[in-house]
Amino acid sequence: MKVFIIEDDEWSKLILDKLITSYFPDLEVIGTASTISDAITLINDCEPDFILADIKLGNEDIFELINHFGEAWKYNYILTTSHENYALEAISSEVLDYIIKPITVEKLITAINKVKIRIKASLESKEENGNRNHQLIGISSVDKIEVIKIDSIVYIKANGRYSDFYLMDGSRKTASRNLGEYEKLLPNENFVRTHQSYLVNMNYVEHISKSDGYVVKLINNDKLIPISKRKQDVIAKFLKLKI
Repeated sequence: MKVFIIEDDEWSKLILDKLITSYFPDLEVIGTASTISDAITLINDCEPDFILADIKLGNEDIFELINHFGEAWKYNYILTTSHENYALEAISSEVLDYIIKPITVEKLITAINKVKIRIKASLESKEENGNRNHQLIGISSVDKIEVIKIDSIVYIKANGRYSDFYLMDGSRKTASRNLGEYEKLLPNENFVRTHQSYLVNMNYVEHISKSDGYVVKLINNDKLIPISKRKQDVIAKFLKLKI
């Protein structure tokens, strides 16, 4: 697994590096940063499996970076701090774990095991859907699990911790899992995250409008799906063009 470390205290950074080198031979430190701006630039390039970060970085805090990227589940944040009063904000930001300093190998093992469990579960989910030839997916709600054809999904919209599926027949179904989880499960050769709140089946895209900001126009549908500025490159890469 690949880890990115964000820490502005050199001594703390040295301790983390020493613990990881000594006790976690399967981990690779692929980058470090001491500021939010440096971290954003480097993380975009190196795609870590998880991020190990101090909460306070001088006058900044890690929640600025979490809000910048969104999709906290995707980055598997493990936060460290000397202050217990950040616990509530960490939980509400959906970080994977929260370590009170001093950092010990026992605390680190517990946190990293959570990363391994999440990554394993994600891979197993992908494999399970792959075994179905990507034809069907289960949508779990409070009282039932509905099985639908993947190619009937036009787009999915985030609804807090839930996801709203909009289907080809015009119906809507609400699932009790967040949008990020479905982004992992659905085939990326068809589904693209155009915005923090939208996952679109590109087979139903009629065109992309540039007139009022970038938006996706769907086939036989008046709905316009926004394309966030930081997702424009993703769309361009998917379509093999410059937009």
